[in-house]
Amino acid sequence: MRLLVFLGTGGVGKTSVAAATALKEAMSGRKCLVLTIDPARRLQTALRLEGGGPERVPLDAPPGGELWAEMLDVRATLTEAVRIHSKPDLAERIIQHPIFEAIANSLGGMQELMAVERIDQLMRRGFDNIVVDTAPSRHALEFLEKPEYFAQLAGSHWVKLVGRTYKLVEKSGMLSLGRKTIDIYARVEEILGASLVRQVLDFYSLFVGNAEGYSQRAENTLKLLRNPSVTDFRVVTAPQKALRDAQYFSKELNSRRFALGAYYVNRVWETQPARTDTSGIATELMDWYADIRESHLQSIAGLRAVTSSPIHVQIGRAHV
Repeated sequence: MRLLVFLGTGGVGKTSVAAATALKEAMSGRKCLVLTIDPARRLQTALRLEGGGPERVPLDAPPGGELWAEMLDVRATLTEAVRIHSKPDLAERIIQHPIFEAIANSLGGMQELMAVERIDQLMRRGFDNIVVDTAPSRHALEFLEKPEYFAQLAGSHWVKLVGRTYKLVEKSGMLSLGRKTIDIYARVEEILGASLVRQVLDFYSLFVGNAEGYSQRAENTLKLLRNPSVTDFRVVTAPQKALRDAQYFSKELNSRRFALGAYYVNRVWETQPARTDTSGIATELMDWYADIRESHLQSIAGLRAVTSSPIHVQIGRAHV
């Protein structure tokens, strides 16, 4: 199984390239899914997805393989994780808890946390390849960072202590705990309010096993994402910012120990139109096109000079 992760800034056609790559994989006889973790609905609109899980995309020609698509649903992913990794009665208590509602619907960072969880879930469903379409910004790499931060937090001594002792605290009135632990509860209640803190702690005392399980799964998935024999990170860019994007994403991926697989320079005006006897505005248009084309080719040449990674040139259409 292969993971193909597409990164890029806005307006470069990243979602289109990701979807086209998934289609090519399906036409080659593979069972491929394209997952967008971008909150925007570009892929959903383009493929007319209804939402609610993986959907098979009908193809005109017999492809030999299968094309599936999904837009990340944070609530559905979290609910599935709880149901899979909890006993039925505990799962229902967690899902019905008011804090679960708040976390699933509005907690910042859940999009990134659940992206890694969803990749783990989908890897267990028999796909040959999973193509991941990330958010169109330089913050796309946050989905690789936040799970690690969460794993560190969930694994910390004090978080484990709070999660595993709250029920004891609630029943004993804190009399059985040390002074330092009592001070922690008191300070948190002072900052956030006693009622909210008790709801949060009650929820986490139920959820702590899931949190620790998520941390382990996230660590395993991130190991696969760092394995170049499993995962390819591909940067989609446009000619006018190819060198800048390449320098940025190469540096950021290397600093996080992820391997860059290839660059896609999209919407390149590479074709040299035939010159005919023209004059006036037609000549000006031809000269303008030639200047743009030359700048695009120079950008690609500049990119080739600074990287050994493969560069795929996607031809743009310009009617001159």
